[in-house]
Amino acid sequence: MEGFSPECAVVTYGGGKKLKEPLFIRPTSETMIWSMYARWITSYRDLPLLINQWCNIVRWELRPRLFLRTLEFLWQEGHTAHETYEEAEKEALRMLGIYKNFVEEYMAIPVYEGQKSESERFAGALQTYTIEALMQDGKVLQAGTSHNLGQNFARAFNVKFATREGGEDYVWATSWGVSTRLIGALIMTHADNKGIIIPPKLAFLPVVIVPIYYSASERSRVLSYIQSLYLNLREDFNIKIDDREEYRPSFKFNE
Repeated sequence: MEGFSPECAVVTYGGGKKLKEPLFIRPTSETMIWSMYARWITSYRDLPLLINQWCNIVRWELRPRLFLRTLEFLWQEGHTAHETYEEAEKEALRMLGIYKNFVEEYMAIPVYEGQKSESERFAGALQTYTIEALMQDGKVLQAGTSHNLGQNFARAFNVKFATREGGEDYVWATSWGVSTRLIGALIMTHADNKGIIIPPKLAFLPVVIVPIYYSASERSRVLSYIQSLYLNLREDFNIKIDDREEYRPSFKFNE
């Protein structure tokens, strides 16, 4: 836990008594995952192995910020084990690409790909790759990371496998994740004091049709056309006709 100690929450008392040993509330899941990998992996035939999960973790943040840095948050994390360094490196970069594609194509947020410096690298990793999202104020926000862990965790938990050549070696590993920080990125990118505009691929209602007419006869023709348009589009989009009579189109646009 050395690399995480500044952010760890530690339980020392329980049930009114001092515990025999302190309990660290999950800051990340490597210790649990690798305890199981040590039981599951014995041969190259067991590789590659991938575990993906959603869970809550705790980081002792001194200056919490809603959605960005909170004491407890939900995240998605993956952990893989491989035969070679090259396979692990390929997987780490593949997942970084998946995160980049989601943030840019679905969240409509431009990102920069990069590699963390040694001081910012994930504890125990050989390399940490990151996507940094550009916010409205010109600052960047870490939106997702992917790590090539090398054999460091395998050595720490003694996770070895029988190689194809009949020898024995430690497995090579990756881990990667994104969190509810992406919600903060979405708000910071697409919102202002009047509200938020959700990108079409994430919006519950990507299409809203607002009828505009100036007379009763026009109203009938416009609504008839809109109804046919609705029937043609509803198979491809979640769509709504905003035909409320009590509001003007300008109010609906602003809403």
